[in-house]
Amino acid sequence: MQTESGDPAAPIDPGLARLISDFKAAVRSAVDLIVQSGIPRPASNAAWAMNGIKQLGMLEGGVRYFKHGFGCEVALPSGVVDFDFGKYGEIDQFDCHRLRSFAGARLTHYGFAGTPGLEEAYRAALRSGAIKHAGTD
Repeated sequence: MQTESGDPAAPIDPGLARLISDFKAAVRSAVDLIVQSGIPRPASNAAWAMNGIKQLGMLEGGVRYFKHGFGCEVALPSGVVDFDFGKYGEIDQFDCHRLRSFAGARLTHYGFAGTPGLEEAYRAALRSGAIKHAGTD
């Protein structure tokens, strides 16, 4: 299930906060590159799914992309980022699996010895309200 940032005053593991911030920055870079490459930013996830672009292709600078359902995987020079567009074209949503994939071998850079530590920090952030399920108030 997709989540998004919640209460900025709620406690969150500092490594998880950095990982979320880095992930969101990479998604913004990927979307900027998509638009610079002549692919319009979608107004909704359905518009993305139905836009008719090739499933596999290259963006400006020879950057590879893979379009899937409501999302896209972009192989940025800094690393691969995989994301979904939200119902209204939002790009600020994430889930634990995508954060883990984005971190890859750099998981220890964020202070996690492995996936279980990241998953526990993620669940704790949900409990504290620092992140919330997308579309909730």
